[in-house]
Amino acid sequence: MSYPSVSSLLMVSTMATASSLLSACGGSGSTDAAAPPAASATANTTGTTTGTTTGTTTGSVTPRIAAAIAAAKTAAGTDPLCSVDKLGDFYWEIGNATDSTPAVSGAQGAGSVTATTYFNIASASKWIFGAYVLEKKGIDQVRSSTSLSNGLRFMSGYTGFDEEACVGKLSINGCFIAGMDGTSGKTSQPDATTINLFDYDSGHDQKLASVDLGLGNFTAAQLDTEYQNTLGLSKGFNMAPLDPLMAGGMLGTATDYSLFLKKIMKQELEIGRYLGDQAVCALAAACPGKVVYSPIQLLNEPWTYSYNHWVESEQGKGSIDAYSSPGKWGFYPWVSPDRKYYGILSRHDRSTGAYVASVKCGRQIRKAFMNAL
Repeated sequence: MSYPSVSSLLMVSTMATASSLLSACGGSGSTDAAAPPAASATANTTGTTTGTTTGTTTGSVTPRIAAAIAAAKTAAGTDPLCSVDKLGDFYWEIGNATDSTPAVSGAQGAGSVTATTYFNIASASKWIFGAYVLEKKGIDQVRSSTSLSNGLRFMSGYTGFDEEACVGKLSINGCFIAGMDGTSGKTSQPDATTINLFDYDSGHDQKLASVDLGLGNFTAAQLDTEYQNTLGLSKGFNMAPLDPLMAGGMLGTATDYSLFLKKIMKQELEIGRYLGDQAVCALAAACPGKVVYSPIQLLNEPWTYSYNHWVESEQGKGSIDAYSSPGKWGFYPWVSPDRKYYGILSRHDRSTGAYVASVKCGRQIRKAFMNAL
């Protein structure tokens, strides 16, 4: 697979090309990679050689942690699902809530992707918006409001959103109106045929932001400030300035996202206490008649969906493998069910199903690490 270089993905020049590659998976017509406008904190990255993964640790390491680190590095470097031929260059890390650097991290392939490589994270944006809603509204209001709870679980009926139409819009509401065919009817009334059915569509989040959260007139820059003030989000994160798409327009790095995950794990954010709350079925085969569209059909696993994040389960039957929010182009963040560890696999790949490939590799690394503990 040919992997795009960071320098080839500049913000303005790629806008038109990016806009043609959108889908309800939460893509965005914004820049995919560029120099971040603000410096981010630096993660514990290491040198690499082509085709191998290396990682370092800090502080005292118990034998079990050492074994887990070794297992994770082996999986990243040798598991067929993590092959550079399939994924291209990628960066990965696993860490806990309190340490300032990852327990183990590395770059696979030629080392072109690091902890500070700046990507459009696509649907990984959803988890951030879900956290914001819970922080502003509180769990009691989210649970008691059908508009909020159904919106965050993609059952509100605000579907059929055209993400391409959002490109070039300056405000959140401008994006919402354009994405809904520019008609007031579609922005003021949900589609009766999709209400109470799971439909992975960016319209749910755009409506919540525009109407329920009162952010309609916000520009991308104003949203960045709002996220920073409300969530303590790193200034390394930025919403695409000409594509304020709540469900898929954020740009950031693995380092930025790790800080967000740590806040979740430490329950410094409300969503950290309610991961998986009120999760709904998101695989049509597991609940016939209740799913309109789900990207998880490509995995064919009985995942469920909570407040703008996935509850991963390979086997179903109440089992939870991780909480996550994979991005369309391969950026994959997760938190373990016990909230003790997080992981990120960072890469950018325009091919269909890139998120599936990242999930399959990322969880092999996770399994290797967790099973060795």
